[in-house]
Amino acid sequence: MNTPPEIPLRKRARFRLEVLAVRSLAWVVPKLSRRAIWRLGRSIGWIGYYLLPKQRRIALANLDLAFGASQADSEKQKIARASSQNFATTMLSHFWAPRLTREQLDKFVEVETEGFHRVQELRAQGRPIIFITLHFGDWELLGLATGFYGLKITVVTKTMRNTGLERIFNPLRALSGHDIISSRHAGVKLLKTLERGECIALLIDQHVSLSAGGIWCDLFGVPVLTTSLIARLALRSGAAIVGGVSYPLANGRSRIVYGPEIPVQRTGDNNADVQKITQLCLQFCETKIRERPELWLWSYKRWKARPQKEFGRYPFYSRPAPRPVRPG
Repeated sequence: MNTPPEIPLRKRARFRLEVLAVRSLAWVVPKLSRRAIWRLGRSIGWIGYYLLPKQRRIALANLDLAFGASQADSEKQKIARASSQNFATTMLSHFWAPRLTREQLDKFVEVETEGFHRVQELRAQGRPIIFITLHFGDWELLGLATGFYGLKITVVTKTMRNTGLERIFNPLRALSGHDIISSRHAGVKLLKTLERGECIALLIDQHVSLSAGGIWCDLFGVPVLTTSLIARLALRSGAAIVGGVSYPLANGRSRIVYGPEIPVQRTGDNNADVQKITQLCLQFCETKIRERPELWLWSYKRWKARPQKEFGRYPFYSRPAPRPVRPG
C-alpha cells in the first residue's frame, strides 16, 4: 500500500495560514448583510485584479484566445476585471451560506419558471438528472438553491491539496441537503447514484487529462481537454443532462436559469456518441460565456494542454498533452 508523501514543513505552515484565514472569513462574513457582502466582494475583486499579475496575465491570454481582434484590449481588460470581481463576490457569498434558508431564498433569488418546470417534470417521471454548470456567475448559490428547491443532488468537488480547506468548504456546499463527494474515483459512485434514480451535479469547464478520461472538444474553436464522464454516465444510466447557471443581480440578488436539456442520443457508436454529447455540453458553456463573458472565471488555465507541439492560438501557459501510459 502506497503511503502519501510527507508534506514539507514550509507547505504545512502555508496550509495552516490558509485555513486560519478562511476560518476567519467564515466567522466574519455571516455577521454582515448580503448587500454588504456584495459590495465588499466587488471591491476585493477590483483590488485583486491589480495586485495579482499572474492571474491577470492568464485571464487576458484566455480572452485573446476567445475573442482575438473582435474585442479591443481595453474591453478585454474590463471583462477580466469584472470577472475578478465576480469571483471574489461569489466566494464571499459562499461564506454567507449559513444564514440562507428556504424561507429567505425568495428574497435573494428569482427562478426562470420554464426551465424549472421542465426539471420538475423529469423528476416526476422518475428520471435521474445530471446537472452541469461552469464557474460562471454565482455557481455556489446555484447548488445551494437547487437543494432548497427540493432537488437533492450528489455534488462532485475537486480534491484540494489543502484538506483543511475541504473541511470548511464542503459542509457549506451541503447546507441544503446535498451529498458531497471527491472527484477522485467518483465515477462508480455517481453511476450508482443515477441508477437509484437520483441526481448529480458536475462542473464541466475544468481541465481533465487524457489519462483521467478527458477527450478533445472545441471551446472557442480551439481543442481543449474535457471530461467524458458526463456523457458516459448519461448513456449508461438513461439520465437527462440539464444545464444551469446563476446570474448575479444588483445588491446580492441572483436569477437562476435551468436548461437547456442536452440531447442524449444513441447511434450504436458509443465513442461517437460520447464525443457528440460532450461537445454539446461544452457548447452550452461557450454560449453562456459569450452571452455574459464578465461572469466566467477567465483566470483559470482552461487551455493548459494542447494536442500539438506548436502553440497556434494556445495561450503562453499551455503545454503539449502527454499521452496516457498504457499498461503492459
